[in-house]
Amino acid sequence: MKNIEKATNNELSSVYADLGSFTQIKQMVNTIYDRFNKLDVLINNAGVYRSERNITPEGLEETFAINYVAPFLLSNLLLDLLKNTKSSRIVNVVSRVQSNHFNLNDLQFEKNYTGVKAYAKSKTALILFTYLLAEKLKNTDITVNCLHPGVINTKLLRSAFGSGGAPLSDGAKSLIIAAIAPELKNVSGKYFINNRSEPSKDITYSKEIQKKLWKKTEEIIGMEFQY
Repeated sequence: MKNIEKATNNELSSVYADLGSFTQIKQMVNTIYDRFNKLDVLINNAGVYRSERNITPEGLEETFAINYVAPFLLSNLLLDLLKNTKSSRIVNVVSRVQSNHFNLNDLQFEKNYTGVKAYAKSKTALILFTYLLAEKLKNTDITVNCLHPGVINTKLLRSAFGSGGAPLSDGAKSLIIAAIAPELKNVSGKYFINNRSEPSKDITYSKEIQKKLWKKTEEIIGMEFQY
């Protein structure tokens, strides 16, 4: 934090929200709009792993709500600020842990819940969203990409898969490159591993699933977004 303060001459501003709450997300977005008139980069990095099925106060399965619905809502609500910046970027942090199948009729994992399956589904949903949002924004100056930051020694990794993993700084480097690298200025709708574009699971490229998931997500949050 001290290094960040030094690099920015202490011009830091922070906001906070429980990303499992639509109400708090919207309040946080309102605060951001009150403080700023533009946004250069939005990195959706928050994520959880739950070994047991938990429900948010608004009735959603927690992994799905925080890992996918929150980035969906934040990205859409902050678009006007992103549009006010030349060459702005949305970066969604996903995972190599992805689903081979995607059941649109059980997004909340009401049946056969496991932590790994729920985590994989939430990250697969975020990739589906990344590709469709990139398509919707193709005529704008906003790029949308996603990345697997590597197996990083985070609290999430330790709780889900045990100890191990690379240092946090290694994961941060991948995010920084996606956020500011000049060579990615006009690159959108891609999935990166080790800073290289790689294919994600075949199912993530299904236009039908992308569109149906988008529609169901709008129904879940009770909002529609027009492009």
